[in-house]
Amino acid sequence: MIKTRLIKQAILLPLIYFGTVILAGLFAKDYSHWGRHASELAVNASRSAAVIFNTGAALTGLSLILLAAGLLLSFKKQFLLTSILTAVFGITFVFGAVFKIGSPLHGLYGIGMCVMLIPIVFLYEQKGMFSERAVHAISLSAGLLMFLYLWSMVAGLDPVQYRGVTQRLFAIVVFGWFSFIAWKVGKVRMTIHPRNDL
Repeated sequence: MIKTRLIKQAILLPLIYFGTVILAGLFAKDYSHWGRHASELAVNASRSAAVIFNTGAALTGLSLILLAAGLLLSFKKQFLLTSILTAVFGITFVFGAVFKIGSPLHGLYGIGMCVMLIPIVFLYEQKGMFSERAVHAISLSAGLLMFLYLWSMVAGLDPVQYRGVTQRLFAIVVFGWFSFIAWKVGKVRMTIHPRNDL
């Protein structure tokens, strides 16, 4: 059950991320989910808000790293690049919990933008494991939406007054996709290796 659990625990990613962001926001002072990035909670005047947010960011990163490990242990080289990119993205969240906004280490020098490649790389590496159109459509849409959001940020097109909203929508796409894939891959893992899961 260990390998499957490493994958399936990522189903809870949206709950971990959004749960701690919302909770931190309840304690924050002069903070708006509408117009501010989630990372700004880490430098909020409320220590409680900062601790809750940083804990959530670290747990989010750990969940992604565990998912990467589960994919690698369960499918070996089949999801090698997907696992590496997912682990890298997870590590950026751990760094984000340790280093505050303003430090280049907060986003690990922007390497977290690799997230937009993960759905496309996953589709390539799954090699026919999923024939359902939903997996392909959701993954392609997620990759495209991630690209459009990150491009809009770099190009300065993300509206400042709504940047909290656009970031939350981006997070729904990102963590929704990881959760969906963890659920689908976890089911396949149980079907292929029902008794060999150590």
